[in-house]
Amino acid sequence: MEAFFRAYLGIAGRKEHEKVNPFYRGSAGGSRLEMQGCNQQTGNTVVLEVVGENQVRELRCAQLVAEDDSVHVIPIPDGMTPEEFRAKFEALGIKRFKHGHFFAAPEERTWVESLIGNLRYEGKTEWPQPTSGPILYGPSEIKFTVTSRYFRCIAKIGFHYFLTKVTRFRGDEECFADIRHFIMNESTIEECNRFVTYAKGQLAWQLGAGARLVSWGHFVCVESDYLRFRSKVQLFAGPISRPPVYTIQLGKNPSRIYFTEAFGDFFAYYPKQKRREFDGEASELGVISTRLIS
Repeated sequence: MEAFFRAYLGIAGRKEHEKVNPFYRGSAGGSRLEMQGCNQQTGNTVVLEVVGENQVRELRCAQLVAEDDSVHVIPIPDGMTPEEFRAKFEALGIKRFKHGHFFAAPEERTWVESLIGNLRYEGKTEWPQPTSGPILYGPSEIKFTVTSRYFRCIAKIGFHYFLTKVTRFRGDEECFADIRHFIMNESTIEECNRFVTYAKGQLAWQLGAGARLVSWGHFVCVESDYLRFRSKVQLFAGPISRPPVYTIQLGKNPSRIYFTEAFGDFFAYYPKQKRREFDGEASELGVISTRLIS
């Protein structure tokens, strides 16, 4: 879900990081984003990619119909070679296909044709003729899958934020042994439930009743009481989105002083046209600390 909103909002990330289009390749062990929608001009269901806020285009890809009528999609990322395309085709486990549908911008079609090489097929769809005016797509749906690495990344965000706010801890204390092990080692999805849970709604500090966000950003907070430490993370909350709130169980509180404590921040993105060196800024939501000493 976060990969979708990064594409939707045009969040590029750090310059030194490899740029990965999530509609062509997955990350962190997950699969790529699969988005489909109806082309309102033709009535056909097509594979889509997000290229900006409220903007999509048909994914550059090959849709191959096998002899048993099963449909297989091979995304064609920038710079793909005939050898790479052939490897993707062979990985499908089909020897030939009876029909192919190919999608690409007019200036990319010669290159895409060259990728097909000597693959055997009965026929292919002719390239559609350019149309005047924008094409509307919808309704649409998007499918994504996650692995345990996704929840470990969420836990890492919450744990690191806790350590920046509750500075009396370094993170190597025994009470954090379990969360450290979870973050640093592979695990099953079932094991993730012990540390990371999620629910719909909004963080208590976010908004007043009925209020709406006017900018996009991330909410992160930490809470502690005399029993345990936990953090909460909500990524890409915005004017039209109220994503799940993740709760991360960080460990038991070793203190013998009974108290509650909480901190929170909102990391807001600037509008795209105002982003320069930085994409946004953080603002503190508040500090709550009540100590009961016995």
